[in-house]
Amino acid sequence: VRRYQRLMLPTLQNLFVAGLLLTNAAAVLNEERFLVKLGWGYDASRSEPPSVKKQIISLLHAVRVLMTIPLFVLNILVIVLKIIIG
Repeated sequence: VRRYQRLMLPTLQNLFVAGLLLTNAAAVLNEERFLVKLGWGYDASRSEPPSVKKQIISLLHAVRVLMTIPLFVLNILVIVLKIIIG
């Protein structure tokens, strides 16, 4: 009897969970304790000329401000679905 090893192909669910984890990681970065020490503070970057660094800083700030409640809801939804479905 041959046993075929199951391939670990990325599914839509795995891609969604990976994106959710990355968004959570961006949302929990503390600006005062971590980002300012690296020179990535939002207030300091407002006076800088447009650059890739400034856009990343703005994206991190927007994720922290705008995605707090949606991330809370999505995390609970994913946890409940993982418990029910497995």
